[in-house]
Amino acid sequence: MKEMNALPKKIAVLMGGPGSERDVSLATARGVAKALRSRGAEVFEIDVRDENFELPKDIDLAFLAIHGTFGEDGQLQQILENRGVPYTGDGVEQSRTAFDKIESKKRFEAAGITTPRWQVIDANEKPTLPVPLVIKAPRQGSTVGVYIIKEAGKLETVLAEARKFDRQLLVEEFVPGRELTIGILGDQALPILEILRSFPKAAFTISPTSIHFSTRKPAAARNMFVRRKLKRN
Repeated sequence: MKEMNALPKKIAVLMGGPGSERDVSLATARGVAKALRSRGAEVFEIDVRDENFELPKDIDLAFLAIHGTFGEDGQLQQILENRGVPYTGDGVEQSRTAFDKIESKKRFEAAGITTPRWQVIDANEKPTLPVPLVIKAPRQGSTVGVYIIKEAGKLETVLAEARKFDRQLLVEEFVPGRELTIGILGDQALPILEILRSFPKAAFTISPTSIHFSTRKPAAARNMFVRRKLKRN
């Protein structure tokens, strides 16, 4: 996308999308539209259901608020590139790579970034990594198609569920601990966020419950996280 210093006057907020995260995308977009209007922008909320969506004429910027498939995997970015419409976020190839968990793992390792042990399994294959492990559909957004397996007896059931999303799956060793994330805006590191999740006893899927600003990270640890994040980007 093109860099813009001033807030564009006419902004199309692209929302919804055809993927499994449509509802949360609509909620995100409404918040974005409200914030942009408060800054004086003329905002058009565009409910995107397929690639044939229409945009108002003379749009200065498309703000991408579509989560998951289509919105984050390079498809929407390519459509906007073809139309010559500036948009927020990464470009086509960067979006495609970041959205693909398998390709991302390869890039992390090539950059010398430590990741959990992993393997890719195709249809009818079983993992060789021992439990506990994590099964991931590699091309879904958020935690869609992500499962934690702590008992070997649950494996077949979870594999069947995960393969509803993709026949090729990413398998990782399960690493217990706290989940931290750092946003990068240009070359500026934003505050560390800790993601708190709920793991119901009888459930395989991951359910995010809340996030909060972390105040328990030493400066040295924060600097390490930031360096790795910038290197990855």
